[in-house]
Amino acid sequence: MNTTWLNFKDILDPATGLGALAIGFVIILAALWACSITTRLAERSHWVIGKLKFKIDETVIKYGLRIKNLLIWMLFFIVYASLVPGLRALFSTIVAGAGITALVVGFAAKSSLANIISGLSIAIYRPIRIGDKLSIEGEYSVVEDITLRHTIVRSWDYKRLVIPNSKLDEMTLINYSIIDQRMKCIVDLGVSYDTDIDLAREVILDEANKCPYRDKKGEDAPYLRVRSHGDFSIGMRLYVWVLDIDDAWVAKFWLLENIKKRFDREGIEIPFPYRTVVYKNDLPAPRHKNNTPS
Repeated sequence: MNTTWLNFKDILDPATGLGALAIGFVIILAALWACSITTRLAERSHWVIGKLKFKIDETVIKYGLRIKNLLIWMLFFIVYASLVPGLRALFSTIVAGAGITALVVGFAAKSSLANIISGLSIAIYRPIRIGDKLSIEGEYSVVEDITLRHTIVRSWDYKRLVIPNSKLDEMTLINYSIIDQRMKCIVDLGVSYDTDIDLAREVILDEANKCPYRDKKGEDAPYLRVRSHGDFSIGMRLYVWVLDIDDAWVAKFWLLENIKKRFDREGIEIPFPYRTVVYKNDLPAPRHKNNTPS
């Protein structure tokens, strides 16, 4: 009976290895429970805020929940360190040398801290949000998630790019989803110098008006401009309003195909450069100057 009581006291005593392990297990369960409860409360408050017509997007919610969970785990770790004598002594030493400790920790974790701060900046100022469609270094991409350390972006060919927040915060990128998704689809075309420009304009605009992907609800009609007189063609540029970047892609493909078919039917030539190749054997023999004295 006495042995059992002593063993039970050892389990509850944080000074023993078994006690520290048991208390650590309880602390982990408590932290998980706290994270779960606070997440549920946050989701309920989001529902209430939504009813009050305040807009909080998914980026702020997810990043805020991750910061909240990080703070909860830090708090419970401090509680655990204060209960275990060995950790309490170590913690007191760390606090006593707080300046040096902060310098060492800051230098060792400067990359992680930079990513967290940059992620917080992205969550507050929202230059990008979860679900936004971007052009990052020439790659069309969609933002899938913004974590404390990095941002996950899905490229057009379904590759996942993991970009550190600090690097993303310094990038210059195109956000097709911010403020207004409506945009112009631009198609460059060329016709020969023999072509009647008015006929070409009529044909191109007729096909543009038939495009199923253009913004038909808007008041802006497609329009065409002559943009260059090239070496072998007259350059034209077609502008068509579409609802978003996805429609811009498919509209451009549709227009290129259908304008080419219509050009074939109307006899409008899409020129290409001609080159004349002369072989050396086909050249006339050089004429030699008569140097004989008269």
